[in-house]
Amino acid sequence: MSLPFNPIYTPSARNFTAKVVHGFKNDISKFRTSIDKSTGVDAIHKHDFIQMWYVMNGTYRHVFEDREFILGKGSLLVVPPFSAHYIETGKSNDSELYRCEFSEDFINDTHDDEQHESLFNLTYIEPLLIKANLMEPYHYFSGNPANKIETVFQELCNEYYKQDLFSSMFIRANIIKLFALILEEYQENYTLERDTMFAEYRSSIQNSLDFIHANYTEKIYLEDVAKIALMSVRSFSHIFKQITGKTFTEYLLYLRVLRARELLATTDRIQYDISKECGFTDTSYFHRTFKKLTGCIPGQYRDMHYHEDVIN
Repeated sequence: MSLPFNPIYTPSARNFTAKVVHGFKNDISKFRTSIDKSTGVDAIHKHDFIQMWYVMNGTYRHVFEDREFILGKGSLLVVPPFSAHYIETGKSNDSELYRCEFSEDFINDTHDDEQHESLFNLTYIEPLLIKANLMEPYHYFSGNPANKIETVFQELCNEYYKQDLFSSMFIRANIIKLFALILEEYQENYTLERDTMFAEYRSSIQNSLDFIHANYTEKIYLEDVAKIALMSVRSFSHIFKQITGKTFTEYLLYLRVLRARELLATTDRIQYDISKECGFTDTSYFHRTFKKLTGCIPGQYRDMHYHEDVIN
């Protein structure tokens, strides 16, 4: 599909030392949305929640990690947690975008035995929309698909400001509907070759993910997981990265830190015990990895998120 604007793919000249924004520390709703008409340049930042933008009018310059893009009307962008980025609004007075933000807990509000499937769905969607090495980090809509997207965003705003007993349920349903619309458009416009790859290998990768989720706190090896997927190490590594957007090691560390975040926020156990339970054999490495992925050390994270009332 041709675009009515020209994307730019160049390394950013700005220093990517990004501040981490913790968006829902005191907000039990874990969701917010607005229509943003502000102008100017954001500071480089990361956040611990998922952010979605849809451009209604105007032109925006967005820098994601170390690449920059020009977004116009009809562009939809999803920024996953802990990705360094900033946005620059055009000087036009008619610049307008829908902004939607929600925590991982909000969209993954499932029982524990369903968590691995929900997490896989999220990491399966991310590379379709974001990872620059897989495709453009945005999706463009026009015509009837654009009308559907805009309707969903407007419904999200209406429910958010209504804030009645059923708002949370309707908001979650609309976010899922939004992802479904994105995937529907993606599947219609992407190449047959890439679609074939996902169809052929998703089952094998799912088997490997099941194993990883069951054993991520143990010492597991890339070679063993590749065997479960019935692939060579080289082929598995390539396809796993294409589908999940992460290398095997990145994904393993992501799960371990995700579990550590939960334990830090919901228990009073010492950090040494938490690091061991989550699969880290070295406490210093646990601290470095945790800070790299979340922007803060474990003690700081506990100070911001610890809730004594949830501890048995």
